[in-house]
Amino acid sequence: MLQNKTLAFLTKLKKHNTTEWFKDNQTDYKNSRVDFESFVSQIIKGLSSLDNNIEKQDLQAKKCIKRINRDIRFSNDKSPYKTNYFANFNPYGHKSEHASYYVHLEPNNSFVGGGVYMPQTPILNKFRKEIEHYFKEWETLMNQKSFKITFPNGIESPSELKTVPKGFDKESPAIEYLRMKGFYTMRKLTDEEMTSENIVSEIIKYFGEVKPVIGFLNRAL
Repeated sequence: MLQNKTLAFLTKLKKHNTTEWFKDNQTDYKNSRVDFESFVSQIIKGLSSLDNNIEKQDLQAKKCIKRINRDIRFSNDKSPYKTNYFANFNPYGHKSEHASYYVHLEPNNSFVGGGVYMPQTPILNKFRKEIEHYFKEWETLMNQKSFKITFPNGIESPSELKTVPKGFDKESPAIEYLRMKGFYTMRKLTDEEMTSENIVSEIIKYFGEVKPVIGFLNRAL
């Protein structure tokens, strides 16, 4: 389980997001990082039992966790650090573009889910083709009662095209999904849930609901 101190550190970081403050609070940062790495390790262990591809990859917690430093080169927001911890669990390795599982830890804004957020166009079109060609199967996954309960918003997208993407049928019954620029799910979790004793098993249960969707998408690659 996660420690409340880890959420407390992220709360303070949001309020004091400067290089000077971060340097002065290295001990708290390192403790929170160790706590999150331990949490991620537990998730990897549970997820390995759920997904054989995860087990084959022998994922390492440190490599699953994204850097806390922000890339501010092209951003108007010059805050140097992210105010969250994010871990990605890819069935085909850390650097793969396949659909994956993920967990996001942030005070009052934590969530878990699976899918792909904003893949490059060639990869995105492969996912689109898989959905178009096997749309009935995709619809069945989307309409599973337990899936809809776990992820009330269903499949989400970072943005959508106004028209059908080039090379696809504008009359396709899958047009709603073909216009999407990503395919991901999100289940929001409270701070109390994230620090509860059974949170790891709950997250693995949620991953179990999105696993068929991840498997469907990854057939395309």
